[in-house]
Amino acid sequence: MAYKYRREGITLLRITIGLFFIITGLMKLIDPAGIINLLSDLGFPISFFLGWLVLLSEIIFGFLVLIGWRPEISVWPLVIILLVALITVHIPSIFQTPMNIINVMFHILAIIVFISLSLTGPGKLAVTSRI
Repeated sequence: MAYKYRREGITLLRITIGLFFIITGLMKLIDPAGIINLLSDLGFPISFFLGWLVLLSEIIFGFLVLIGWRPEISVWPLVIILLVALITVHIPSIFQTPMNIINVMFHILAIIVFISLSLTGPGKLAVTSRI
């Protein structure tokens, strides 16, 4: 069975998750001390640098995903951010509050979406498909 709107579906996923990361990055930009303090509390060295790296990466790579620029490259920094957050923050928090499983499930879902975009390409309305 051929799926007539497969590329449109991929495009919808790409635009949605790209916007999500732009928004989360902008929220961190409003209060960068939040992410910097979180990283410091978790014991990350150079938390100031890493905090800015995370928030700028979410904005920049979120935008690149949004416009469909080379998903085989642009999704991986966001996958790394999600994996680190999953392992250091969200999985340990399940033991404190069982409802935090929702955060774990979201991070896993987002990782799967990014890997899927890397494998399938950007869909329609993408910068990459015009090159």
